[in-house]
Amino acid sequence: MTDRLPFLAATDKDIFDLLMSSKGRMSEGVLRGIALTRGIIYSPKTDRERLASDISLLPHDFASLTKLIERREYQNRNEKRAYVDVPVSLTHDEISEVVRNYKDEFAGEDELTTQQRRLKEVQLNVAYDEIDYSKTRLIQRQRRDANIEFILENDRTTIRMPATEKARGVVDRLVKKISQLKLQSLTPKDLSLDGLTADQRTTFFMSMLRNIPGYQLQTVVSIKCASGDNDVGEDLEIDIEEKERAVESEIVGKINSVALSGMNLLQSEEYQSLKKNGFFITAVTWRALQTERPNDLMQFDVSFDEPRQGKGFKFGVRIARRLTDGTPTSDFKPLEPNRQPALWSLVERASANALDEIIASGASVQEPAERVTAA
Repeated sequence: MTDRLPFLAATDKDIFDLLMSSKGRMSEGVLRGIALTRGIIYSPKTDRERLASDISLLPHDFASLTKLIERREYQNRNEKRAYVDVPVSLTHDEISEVVRNYKDEFAGEDELTTQQRRLKEVQLNVAYDEIDYSKTRLIQRQRRDANIEFILENDRTTIRMPATEKARGVVDRLVKKISQLKLQSLTPKDLSLDGLTADQRTTFFMSMLRNIPGYQLQTVVSIKCASGDNDVGEDLEIDIEEKERAVESEIVGKINSVALSGMNLLQSEEYQSLKKNGFFITAVTWRALQTERPNDLMQFDVSFDEPRQGKGFKFGVRIARRLTDGTPTSDFKPLEPNRQPALWSLVERASANALDEIIASGASVQEPAERVTAA
């Protein structure tokens, strides 16, 4: 909800731009409904621009304008997650002290609240204002929440966060406060493929496809490739569900057969063709079926903020909607909150194990600047 409006008045044009900025959330039906609350009835044939123009000319007080903004905002963003391992054990009291020290130093910048969810888990909610100048003026500033989780282990603390610049910045500050509390210099261990060869990076993604415990690979949906040539500006995205990109879909189809059969992708003709042209895999989206009841179909997505450097690991997990007879569909939605921690933890440990196996077995690997340690 927008609780602080960064303006003193909204012009007719501001309101018109707001109503026209999202056809999905401000459809003709929604606009006719807004007009109906003012006692105005429009024909179903009235176009969207006419509706938006007429509504923008009506008188709007603060409450009315706030409701319009709330209709336009999309609250349930399905943000990807990221994590870092801090090589120190923490208690609930120590986390509370770290948060208090953070509040004292950055008072007024963010609103922080903590909650102990489980014996070994503490959740920190960070409320902040996000400004996006690419949006129309009335929704440039929006209130956001970043849920940061501390998973307490005997030899480390895993900090899980949204894969956003803001959340990563907050975590960096928190780690500094933890270092001050523990009186030692702590370096968070962030999963990175920096220094790995193209083949080793591909091996990492192939390991992720096969090694999510309790889930059986069904199909690779898409892969993204980047060129080692910095002069090549755009990355290559290969989507198996894009019918018109038949040649590239064949590559994904080959990856499917390779991954499902356990063959070596690195030796396949399609992969060698990509490699020859200077491309290497930077992101993969795949679907896997739960091997035990309720046998849910999941869609996993792993990628990096900096694809070519292999830095800024992030991941997402979605679940397939079901028909009335229980059959999974190809429409995927965000996970239910009660299932998120367990699934996220599986991806985190699978990624850590995949990288550690490559580091242990690859003689030609350059040591990454920072990497995670497997559980």
